[in-house]
Amino acid sequence: MKSQIALVALLAALLLAPAAALAEPYLAVRTGYKCMVCHVNPTGGGKRTDFGAIYGQTDLPASRLDPATGNAVPEGAAAPAPFTGRINDYIGLGADLRANASGTFTPNTPSTFAFDPVRAQAYLEIRPIVDRLTIYLDERVSPGAATNRETFAMLSTKNREWYVKMGRMFVPFGLRIEDDTAFIRTVTGTTFNSFDEGVEGGMEIGPWSAVVSMTNGAGGGAETNRGKLFSSLFSYVASAWRVGLSASANYNGDADRRMQSAFAGLRTGIISWLASAVQVTDDGTPTGRVTQRASLLEGNVEVTKGHNLKLTYEYLDPNRDVKEDQRERYSAVYEYSPFQFTQFRLAVRKNNGIPQNNAQNSTETFLQWHAFF
Repeated sequence: MKSQIALVALLAALLLAPAAALAEPYLAVRTGYKCMVCHVNPTGGGKRTDFGAIYGQTDLPASRLDPATGNAVPEGAAAPAPFTGRINDYIGLGADLRANASGTFTPNTPSTFAFDPVRAQAYLEIRPIVDRLTIYLDERVSPGAATNRETFAMLSTKNREWYVKMGRMFVPFGLRIEDDTAFIRTVTGTTFNSFDEGVEGGMEIGPWSAVVSMTNGAGGGAETNRGKLFSSLFSYVASAWRVGLSASANYNGDADRRMQSAFAGLRTGIISWLASAVQVTDDGTPTGRVTQRASLLEGNVEVTKGHNLKLTYEYLDPNRDVKEDQRERYSAVYEYSPFQFTQFRLAVRKNNGIPQNNAQNSTETFLQWHAFF
């Protein structure tokens, strides 16, 4: 009970504080940065670093408001000091809150419109030894009961070229986009609702990155066998492009799973491109070996400062041995960041699947308000 009260108090403090940017891979492609530049977690996602927080307040939004007065900062005037969530040199806080209203239009089925459960995460970073030892917590506080997503200790070399972390974490695999419903996320199971206990080590030297991990492979549940999940991610990041490869193997006796992924990013003028392809092979299913393939192509157009248009095409083949069961999804998402700590998203998605399955041919829309720091 005391822990729940403390958690509620922490969330309240986070949400009442002045609420950096929704960090997605396309922003890394647009800026030419690695994930670790803007995130405490070297593989991306979760709490922002001081640099990531400042970027989200200065470069991303269309304008800035003075946190002390709420008034717009005049052009040419001295910019107000950024809010990074840092309490002192040793403790920092962060938060994400997403409120959604969504509609679904399915053939031969009544349409639906709903205000979805609010999604909220709170982050705590403790650095007993600055830039060397970090204790990190990522807690999902809504919807439903509080759920710990990541809790780990991380030890880094002084130049941050090498690190090791141990605890609960998201396994390093493929392109970590924000949309958990994307085919490349659902078929692999590597979503922000999927975490595991284990150990991870990484190297960040110049444009090269390499990450390997060994975890239980139980998705955060109790371990029931001696098998382990081995994951790896390798990438090369240049100023205007990047490429990467990822592989994973989960050994569970008769139910082994192997996954491979290739991904890339490219900046051409005002457009930041992302591409990814994954293959998943499962042994021991009721029908024997099943191989799935999924791919994604995404273009992000920076219309002007604070305005982004995201256009995405996705493909899924849920079983290579079954013909004509493929699915496609087309998405258009308009993202508007009027000022710091706030982003609005308006989206429409069209699904194409087998004609007999109405749900696979639905059209989805949503409006999202994302508040964060």
